[in-house]
Amino acid sequence: MELYQPINVLRVQLVEMSRLSQRALDYSIKGYQLGSPEFSRSVRTTERELEQHHQRIKDICRKLAARKVTDSADCRFVLIAMRLSSALRAISRAAIQIAQDTPSFFESSRMPKHAALCNLGDLVNSLVRLCIVALFKQEARYAETVLQSQAVWRRCEFVFESMHESDHQVTDEEDTFEPAIARSLGTVARQAHDMADAILFWLNESDRELFHANGHDTLNFLFVGSRIPAKTLPGLLPLSLAH
Repeated sequence: MELYQPINVLRVQLVEMSRLSQRALDYSIKGYQLGSPEFSRSVRTTERELEQHHQRIKDICRKLAARKVTDSADCRFVLIAMRLSSALRAISRAAIQIAQDTPSFFESSRMPKHAALCNLGDLVNSLVRLCIVALFKQEARYAETVLQSQAVWRRCEFVFESMHESDHQVTDEEDTFEPAIARSLGTVARQAHDMADAILFWLNESDRELFHANGHDTLNFLFVGSRIPAKTLPGLLPLSLAH
């Protein structure tokens, strides 16, 4: 009972960080795909709030570590909370970088988007969503899918190759910002894999519920305003390279 309150606070902080990071990633990808400066500009609006949640999680984890938690499930949860917080923070920062690398004049009517890069954005976004589903519904199969999705790395390679081999004329700015966006998406993919690994570390020997509330209620809160409804998340599988 002594640890219930800080553990519960960790859960709440992870929900908030997941919501903010996912929204930042959604908006940054939409900003590029739709040529929308409004989406790109809105990415930074929650940066300060997300950083506050990250610091709270760090403080709680340090205090719990000082108590020398002996319960195996609690100990594992504290460990993954710190890993997930760091990964979500990195994802948010990568999303901000994508928004910054998307030119302000970049509008759908003025410049064609790179199709392979748009597809990579959708693929990477789906990996992060699957991690969040795995965490809050305690479904290891989603995390396992992320770890097994080598398609994302092949997609990254394909994006860079197609950019170099493209026959269409590009400006120096376009040639610079699209590889930069691809690198940021690669960073997000790596963080998604780290999240999946951490989640499996916790779930493999845990029979405890992360949330006592209905899992769908939590997901609805996390993905409010997102382009893809939470109930359709399992439909993101399988991750395919098909164009």
